Amino acid sequence: MIHLSPFLNSLMPQVSGTCDSKYQAVADVFEQNLTARGDQGDVGASCAVMIDGEMVVDLWGGYADVTEQRAWQDDTLCCCWSVSKTIGTVLTLMMVDRGLIDLDAPISAYWPEFGANGKDKILVRHVLNHTAGVSYVDADIQPGKVNDWDTMITAIEASSPNWPAGTQLGYLNMTHGYLLGELCARVNGGRRLAQFFQDDLAQPLKLDWFFAAPDNVIPRLATVYQSDPNLFTRLIEGDPDSAFAKSMKGRDPTETYNNLTWRKAENGAGTSHTNARAMARLYGTLARGSTFNGVEILSADRLAQAQTETVREKDTITGLEMRFSTGFEMNCPPATPMGSSDHCFGYIGAGGSYAFADPDKKLGFGYSHNVMHQGVGPGPCGLPLVEAAMHSAYA
Repeated sequence: MIHLSPFLNSLMPQVSGTCDSKYQAVADVFEQNLTARGDQGDVGASCAVMIDGEMVVDLWGGYADVTEQRAWQDDTLCCCWSVSKTIGTVLTLMMVDRGLIDLDAPISAYWPEFGANGKDKILVRHVLNHTAGVSYVDADIQPGKVNDWDTMITAIEASSPNWPAGTQLGYLNMTHGYLLGELCARVNGGRRLAQFFQDDLAQPLKLDWFFAAPDNVIPRLATVYQSDPNLFTRLIEGDPDSAFAKSMKGRDPTETYNNLTWRKAENGAGTSHTNARAMARLYGTLARGSTFNGVEILSADRLAQAQTETVREKDTITGLEMRFSTGFEMNCPPATPMGSSDHCFGYIGAGGSYAFADPDKKLGFGYSHNVMHQGVGPGPCGLPLVEAAMHSAYA
């Protein structure tokens, strides 16, 4: 039965790509997401699964832009929101492997200005497992300035801890990328997030993934559609003193995620653009020993830390139980379901973007889409894809 998203305006989406016969269930769900879920469905999307270095699912379909009738292509990229946190995490762990950063050192050892106002005892590992107590800044940030590097770094430096480091889980909603990005810039020769990522990770691994999207990439970006554009604003205005509202300081209430300010931001918490193939390649590489085409990303020690739980409790920002390793969200339904194994690690983005690794199956999963289903958690289209992929992998 055909039941299209109203955003499609009756345009019939088509599906392209490849899928191993063992993973046909993934292809079936992917098509259903585009044609049978109605207002819970996708407009355009890509989904990929890598198993032990082989891309067994590489699908794309629907529309990158409905008004232009621009079909989603194999190289279409889309904002992936908090899946972006993957990048700052991996780059920081790479710096640990290179001996440039110590997990047990205070951040102020590398970034002295950070230590002001009682933050001198916050360790690198506290940021990586979201227990740093810097989930929001003290200053009032002007609307839209959450995406301005200098504004946010200055505000972070001037802030006091939200609570003592290591005592409480608090998702680093909009500060994560600035914390890790500036930390890395202090030890990598001053390269900010976009350049550092391209130099040390994206280009060596051939990842079609960008912060601060270059001009020649902009035409490939999908238009974002929001199922409820005012949800975050209502939540913030409904309880402005909540930890969640404070963590969204500086958000533009009119944000569409389609303007150049957003697309060119280096807000490492949420403004990167990519597709499912790149997500699956990165996480698939991490799932199988961290080497791709002779390029090693992380050491065995770092990989072991990535798949080992360090904290599990109710998160102060979202109000949901969450698990974190040294750097990643971990499998923890209903907030972050990632399949069958307790070792699965990755990130889920606002609206339902999805990327994770299952080391037990040497599996990397990625899902990118342009309908931002509002709310916390995996969204209505990503989770069925994960369930189909994991059922196939463990069959």
